[in-house]
Amino acid sequence: MAVAIDEFAEHGFHGARIDRITKAAKCNSRMIYHYFGGKEQLYIAALEDIFQQIRDQEAQLNFSVGDPVTKLNELVEFTFDYFKNNADFRKMTRNENALNGMYIARSAVMRDMSEPLIVAIRNLVERGYSSGVFGRKPDPAQLYLSIVALSAHHLNNAATLGIVVGQNLHDDAWQEERRQHVKDVILSYLGIQNH
Repeated sequence: MAVAIDEFAEHGFHGARIDRITKAAKCNSRMIYHYFGGKEQLYIAALEDIFQQIRDQEAQLNFSVGDPVTKLNELVEFTFDYFKNNADFRKMTRNENALNGMYIARSAVMRDMSEPLIVAIRNLVERGYSSGVFGRKPDPAQLYLSIVALSAHHLNNAATLGIVVGQNLHDDAWQEERRQHVKDVILSYLGIQNH
């Protein structure tokens, strides 16, 4: 699957070629068609795989215990670092967005795969709000999408935004400053003081 992910990340669905995947994976195309049915099904399986990887790692954060501010910080840090360190994830999702989510919508498991994360964030926000630590109780999907947007937009648009703002958006020091900024924005939005 790693070879297919690399191919789809680099070339998108339409540019990816089964013959390159089979050559790199040292298998034959009959195996791909036998196990997946075709290029489209392999692509959907690759999308599911990259999302399962991030969901598995998010689940390890265990939002149900611990200080809500600490746990929210962990979510922001994890999300920021994941996008920074997983270019194939960014490329595949960017390519799929260019296709208007056509193939991810055909996945039978994508929504179910993500539901536990939204429930965990909902419970975390509820704990933080009911204990008086969070000053507001946002919709968990909205909060997560804000974290993702703040963590990934500069990476997905680094070539143009870097020129616009006159910064190397891949510079380690700039990335660390951005990471702290994202945490500050999210925590401030929730009304958390002295974070």
